[in-house]
Amino acid sequence: MLKVIDMDILVYIIGGILAGVATGLIGLSAATILAPLFATFLGIPVYTAIGIALASDIFASAISTYNYYIHKNIKLRKALLFSITVITFTIVGSYFSKDMNPYNLNSIINIMVLLLGLRFIVFPVKSKKDNVLFKKRKLIIVQTLFFGVLIGMINGYFGAGGGLSMLAVLTMILHYDIKTAVGTSVLIMTVTAFVGASTHIVIGGTNWIALVITSFSALIGANIASKYANKINEVTLNRIIGGLLIIYGTSLLLVYYI
Repeated sequence: MLKVIDMDILVYIIGGILAGVATGLIGLSAATILAPLFATFLGIPVYTAIGIALASDIFASAISTYNYYIHKNIKLRKALLFSITVITFTIVGSYFSKDMNPYNLNSIINIMVLLLGLRFIVFPVKSKKDNVLFKKRKLIIVQTLFFGVLIGMINGYFGAGGGLSMLAVLTMILHYDIKTAVGTSVLIMTVTAFVGASTHIVIGGTNWIALVITSFSALIGANIASKYANKINEVTLNRIIGGLLIIYGTSLLLVYYI
């Protein structure tokens, strides 16, 4: 029993650090790493795993927000409507996800990780001048609301994917440069993670040991990564994160279905 507990704690620590690094580097939600890890490898109930992952996301996103703020890479005013929409529908998605079949929920989370990895490779996040897709001003509000609702629901349901999706909206629709987009997205994620984690914990309970250890580990990883994020080449970063997510997502699916 002691060895099992020790192994679980090791997974909490390593998973938290890796998730924090991903958040600090490119604004990837820590829950993208942690929710499938805990549900697939440790057998934690999916709804509870998402709650723990979102709680860890609070700390990882908060310290990343601070480091991006001191480098003046956060601009919230232009994304205020988008932020409010995402936060509101994160609450809605968190509430309704309690009724989803755990098997289906875990399967979807694992598949999402693989797709996110492919997204980094095929459609890398680029700087503003290379990534302006929507130029008609009259469509910006509609697009912002639509994607805000969609991202909020996905974030609430699965506890994953919000960071990358927000990054895409901020760069492609609101025309943010990559570093400002990451900084602004982790600020929004701090709030969405808080409301999502609170909803999951109140409704489904939690594993407090896992939550505390993972949150602290994610904080450390995110703090280190976000301090050096401004020095990393965008192309190399996309390839590294994309490749790791593809490997990670594939391994989760193999373990889960074999």
